[in-house]
Amino acid sequence: MLMKEYQMLNIHIQGVIMLHLKILIIFEIIILWGSFSFVQGIPGDKALIIGALKPPSFISIKEIPNNSASSFDNFTLKFTPEIPLIFSLASDPKNSVVFAAIMNGIYIFKNISILQNSVIELPTEYRGRSIAYGQIAFDFVSNNMYWCDSLLKWIAMKPAYSFKNTIYKVIIHKDLVLPEGLAVDPEDGLIFFSDNDHNARIEKAFLDGQNRVSIVYKGLSKVSSLTVDTANNKLYWADSSRLTLEGCNYDGSNRRVIRRLNDVLVSGLTYHQNTLHAVSSSTNLMFGVNTTSGYLLYSRKLPTLQPYAITVYDNEPPVTFNDPCSTLNCQHMCVNTKSGPKCLCSEGFDLNSDNKTCTDASIFYEKGFIVSNASMFVMHEIIANGQKVQDNIIKYIPGTIIESMALDSNLDIIYFVDGKSNSLKKYNIRSNQLITLISISASTDLIFDWIANLLGWIEPRRSSIRSFSVNSQITDTIYSSLQNPESLTMDPYTGELYWIVGAPEKSIVRGSWTRNAPKVLISAANLNSPRSLQYDVTSQRLYWLEHTFIKSSKTNGSDIKSHINTKGAKKIFAYKGYFVWINEDDLHFHIANTFQAEYTLPTLQNPRDAAVFDSSLQDDKRGTCHILNGGCEEICLSVENGRRCECDIGLKLQPDQSCDSDLFSSNFILVTDFSHGRILLIDLQNGTVVKLPLSVNKATGLAFDKSTMKLFFSDNSTKTITSTALHGRDTEVFYTPGFAYAASLDIDYSTGNLYYTAVGPTASQSYIGAVHRATAIHKTLLNNIGIPHDITLCSSKGYFFWTEIGNKAKIGRAIMDGTTPSYIATRGIEMPNGLTADCSASRLFWTDGFLNRIEFSDFNGENRHVLASDSDAFINDIVIQGMYLFYTAWNRQSITKIDKITGSTVQFMSDHPEFGRLDSLDVYADEIRDVSSNCSIKNGLCSTFCFPTPTGRTCGCQDNVNLQSDQVTCEGVVRCQTLQRNLNFTDCLPYPGQSCYVNCKTGFQLVINRTVSCGSDGQWIPSTDKICKGKESTSEARQSGMIYIYMNAVLSAVGAIVVSMVIVGFTCLMKRKINNTRKTAKTPSSNTRHDTTSTFESHGYISAEEEHYHTIDPVYDTMHDGYNEPRNPYLVVLE
Repeated sequence: MLMKEYQMLNIHIQGVIMLHLKILIIFEIIILWGSFSFVQGIPGDKALIIGALKPPSFISIKEIPNNSASSFDNFTLKFTPEIPLIFSLASDPKNSVVFAAIMNGIYIFKNISILQNSVIELPTEYRGRSIAYGQIAFDFVSNNMYWCDSLLKWIAMKPAYSFKNTIYKVIIHKDLVLPEGLAVDPEDGLIFFSDNDHNARIEKAFLDGQNRVSIVYKGLSKVSSLTVDTANNKLYWADSSRLTLEGCNYDGSNRRVIRRLNDVLVSGLTYHQNTLHAVSSSTNLMFGVNTTSGYLLYSRKLPTLQPYAITVYDNEPPVTFNDPCSTLNCQHMCVNTKSGPKCLCSEGFDLNSDNKTCTDASIFYEKGFIVSNASMFVMHEIIANGQKVQDNIIKYIPGTIIESMALDSNLDIIYFVDGKSNSLKKYNIRSNQLITLISISASTDLIFDWIANLLGWIEPRRSSIRSFSVNSQITDTIYSSLQNPESLTMDPYTGELYWIVGAPEKSIVRGSWTRNAPKVLISAANLNSPRSLQYDVTSQRLYWLEHTFIKSSKTNGSDIKSHINTKGAKKIFAYKGYFVWINEDDLHFHIANTFQAEYTLPTLQNPRDAAVFDSSLQDDKRGTCHILNGGCEEICLSVENGRRCECDIGLKLQPDQSCDSDLFSSNFILVTDFSHGRILLIDLQNGTVVKLPLSVNKATGLAFDKSTMKLFFSDNSTKTITSTALHGRDTEVFYTPGFAYAASLDIDYSTGNLYYTAVGPTASQSYIGAVHRATAIHKTLLNNIGIPHDITLCSSKGYFFWTEIGNKAKIGRAIMDGTTPSYIATRGIEMPNGLTADCSASRLFWTDGFLNRIEFSDFNGENRHVLASDSDAFINDIVIQGMYLFYTAWNRQSITKIDKITGSTVQFMSDHPEFGRLDSLDVYADEIRDVSSNCSIKNGLCSTFCFPTPTGRTCGCQDNVNLQSDQVTCEGVVRCQTLQRNLNFTDCLPYPGQSCYVNCKTGFQLVINRTVSCGSDGQWIPSTDKICKGKESTSEARQSGMIYIYMNAVLSAVGAIVVSMVIVGFTCLMKRKINNTRKTAKTPSSNTRHDTTSTFESHGYISAEEEHYHTIDPVYDTMHDGYNEPRNPYLVVLE
């Protein structure tokens, strides 16, 4: 029977080769034409080699271009059959070789001719990397190939011209999340790579992966491509999120932005002779940039090719390098590190004491998927998607029935439940030793906690969860009397256990090794027969099967997602960037978050369990950046012995690892950094920069209210306008423009109302509007215009101005109620990004991002002149302060200050390469406010909106509400009640936002403020009952005295004392109980455990709280303290 099972197993596994199935398997560099033989590179051969996607081909540009007059003559090498994705290229001109990362393989194209068209036939190949973006790099000294695998989260290498399938080495994996960019300097023995997690960074290390150090870690987003100038020890990179080309020294110093690439995402980058050559697959561009000046040397459109990767092929002059590895005679591979040559062994091998030869450390692979059936284990090696090219490892365990297993990947141990002997057993892979640990009842769902060194399992007959300490050899019961528990899993970093309970309706429950009361995370009402629950340490999520679909959630039960249809899986788990599951006798693999087809691998017959064998998953990451960001508030950097906290620009690290800084109280500029989702505060005196402690995503418009010190900013991702204090407190959504986002904001200091330009999906959904500050009601002022961009107000003159950047660029002017719109500039203007007004001089300034200049004119568009130019800057927003103008530019890493009369630049601040794209800005330096007295006093007697005009003011109402015949009152306007029993109002308009004086009526006396404000809900703030309190009259006092006399006459003296004591005692007792009740309600007990799952309503499935976007607390509500009078800073109360 055993021999028959082995024969069937061999036939089943050999089918991988015969059927050419795609699997997660091993790396291989392939030869494309026959046996491998080199043709010596032709001296003088040079070209740019571009990997194109449409059609899949190499484009060889035989003259490396250095300006727009270059010939760009090219030849095409097409692939057949077509393979759609060429991720990265590298070259070895001395051997006439080009390397290409295509789909999930790395290919060698030998005997390359750059001078002729040809068609390349791709034979069946082995594959060795995930189908995901990641650069390759060639070590031209020791002839090694390096590559990033962003799904398997590692960097690996192997001898480029060795075709032994098993010879490869993962050199970097610890603390990697999304490695993508890669470059090597073989002469200096250095490798550079990017990791694009939420704290994106660039690291360098020796070529063996040792001596890692982060060299750039602030102001990065997604570093997709790296390249090096080995002659001058310069590193260059493209950040496809910041849209920049940047560079620095090898140690990270002298960082600078070489060029910002507006709307151009670089997919490939290479360096050659002081030029960065780049391609963009999204824009079909190839271009070159001078590394010193940042000047664009050439740009070429490749409209039908979609270029994705690029490398330089240059064999002039032929260069020979002394390879230090050539005499070392390493058995597997050799690398030339910074400290000298060094032998390395392939995965699963140990270096012997001679430091040259290697010994196989185990019968199993270094990393793999282990599958078990009743009597054996099989291991499938993990490298990447590809074909099977070598045998899987099989271990037969005689005399057992393997029910469930758990792995200790660090010690090479398989723990399993033996159903035949009802025992827990331990199999040592290295020593091939099998021992029995303890006897147990029939058990399932074995788990291993590598932090606490605990084994856990479910005993179905006892409905219990039990544990076994590997260290103390003690068995314990964690939970008992559970309701049909199954599918146990755990988070080793928190000690929390998760399992499924119930029948037939099932829920997902959380407990702990310390026996915390089990809490339902996801109730049966939100599940549909879940099974195969698994916690993934990489994503820190729970995964399970519902019918045939893989689903997941956060560990608090929220954020439920549905992923992929497995079509009948028995067991699932997530592994790094993949979903893996067992279906019948096959392992299936699917790249998470993609629609690509799954890969299938035949495995054992009648499989019962499967698990990942990868020691990197069982690293103890406590105290590292992977657990709660290392306890760091902002930037967490991995170091050799843990982590180091850093702060963003201008912030200082505090003892508790938080980040803080003193904010300037005045004389500052506020500016949005769109690339990094932050708002920066810049000192006007010395240019010192501080990041505001705000949660921002994609901030566009910005306005700072100098009267209330409130900051308003818009976000085009959430389509909201938010108000906040500078320190981040009192943050709330002020208004939501709907389908549009607010591009620019400005404040009318006469009323406090907010004006904005709204950019919608279509021109008909774009408009200019105003929001009432106290009530957040809205009025559309202009619509059916182009694409409105910036807006500025001149309340004292009664005008607002705006720019349009649609098909026809324009600058417009209208009265502040939106009437009499006209265009004052329509010619000689291309991209009017910014606008500001000098109201005292009736002068309008604007920027032109295309023409890169600043112009000005009168308010009617006359007397127009160019004030200043800034070549290649792409000038954006502009603001005026006194005698100076300040502006942002997308191609500048600072704010520029110029004289508003002469246009000359004034030294203000230094460049900050970590800045992203600077957009909107505002300035606060004095108390001067541009106001219209027609609206600033009593809101112009208007009930709702007061709009300044050149001749006075007009009153207005929110959209779809009419103004009454008195021309000041809106229909249905909210009013505060003026008939009060205790006070009278003096000259009062009882509308939201208005402040009124009060006089107490006879018999009442003033207690607190003399003024009140009408709130948005029609209630006075503070309440009028609290302002004037009643005086006790003489008759009332006399009546009270008679009552006491009567009581004394009825009661005896002793009886009065007894009654009084009883009353007093009872009163004190009740007061004490009431106080205790209040105290209990307001202050939770210190013994109370706060848990998001402690009540049914907090299981993560209740309806989200309603977001009240269109109502706000009036600014006046929070402007009083104690007995200070509340004031509307925009309205002056008439005496």
